[in-house]
Amino acid sequence: MRSLRRSCARRRLGLCLGLTLGLAGPAAAQAPADTTGAADAIHDYLGASAKDAGRLWGRSLRGPMILVDPHTRAAFASEEPPGGTFTEVNGLWRGTIPEGIPTANFALTWSGRRWAMVLLPLSEDRFIRLALLLHESFHGIQEGIGLSGPDRLNPHLDERDGRYWLRLELRAMAAALRAGGAARKAAARDAMLFRAERYSLYTGADSLEYALELAEGLAEYTGTRLALDYLGLPVSRAAGLLRSFEARATYVRSLGYGTGPGLGLLLDVYAPKWRTRVSREGLAPQLAAALKFTPPADLAGQAQRAARHYEMDALAQEEDARAATRAEALADYRARLIEGPVLSLRQPGLQRAFNPNTLVAMGGDGTVYPTGSFGAEWGSLEVESGGALVAPDFTLLRLPAPRDTAGPVITGDGWTLKLSPGWTLAAGVRPGDWVATAKK
Repeated sequence: MRSLRRSCARRRLGLCLGLTLGLAGPAAAQAPADTTGAADAIHDYLGASAKDAGRLWGRSLRGPMILVDPHTRAAFASEEPPGGTFTEVNGLWRGTIPEGIPTANFALTWSGRRWAMVLLPLSEDRFIRLALLLHESFHGIQEGIGLSGPDRLNPHLDERDGRYWLRLELRAMAAALRAGGAARKAAARDAMLFRAERYSLYTGADSLEYALELAEGLAEYTGTRLALDYLGLPVSRAAGLLRSFEARATYVRSLGYGTGPGLGLLLDVYAPKWRTRVSREGLAPQLAAALKFTPPADLAGQAQRAARHYEMDALAQEEDARAATRAEALADYRARLIEGPVLSLRQPGLQRAFNPNTLVAMGGDGTVYPTGSFGAEWGSLEVESGGALVAPDFTLLRLPAPRDTAGPVITGDGWTLKLSPGWTLAAGVRPGDWVATAKK
């Protein structure tokens, strides 16, 4: 998971923060248990970066890497961090990161240098943990090589049919990675067929998905590609990642984690020079062109016929059941976060730390973040349960109305707001509503 937008804060630590994922809170410092696993992971990361030597993207991925226990803030680093207390042990720096630095899987600028951070504990699967470290290291160079993408949510991927056709696409790409020759090409064309059907149902979906696949898909492809190469594993090993991605609760903000490796690895087969054009042409359009795929006149009919090869009936039943459950959840969120009474926080820019696998799309009203950490001029907000509704342009955040409105620390149903000096709550337009405002 990663950082996308970067806005400087906490300058006394020399730290530049952005949108972070996988947030965890601090606790008392003590060494995490998997010292050997952390050391092995860093050594694999350094080895894979050295083996690549910048061939994949024209720039080395090797940079400072730090592995952090989010509960204790104990950490292991590939080189000495610019803050905290660290001691070198067998070429690995062990210590504790300072308070004030968020703990997440992301890239950050720390004292003028790009660092990659990954949370402990790591997967016991060597391939998966190496791919994760390489993923985060790619984010460290992504902006510098002109491949950063905007933070675009994909609300259509929370709809029943959006999910249905995406899951079919993932299954077809997984089949292509496991196969070879004509069977691989046929499955890859099925994937493009399912994507074309999805795009026919949701206007603008191609642009939204392009942005997220650039932002996250390239990082996930990079981690997967280099981990496969370093460990000497076949491309078919990545097929399981696509199928396991289906189990995520939502794809609204996580699309690229699933499609990025599939599209990129198939492009390596059918259009090896695709990376030089990806900023202009994206991934899926290049794969479709390489396969000479164009949407057929009978798109819906052909897509339905092809879907029979990918367990479509069971998949349809799963998505029907999810759609019913989602409708109930949306009604609850609408009652608590729109119909009110609510607390409204307005800002020109919003810092967020969140789990991309839990976001709930609410159409034009925005996106519900069931949990997360948020910051703006008004202060800092921790949402532990119940959710916060963030507008599509990130200028408005809504919460259930607070229990009390006095003091700099204000609490509500599952949330805690710490107001900045000079800020207070004022009554809103509707009875029971509140809004954060700067004192005059």
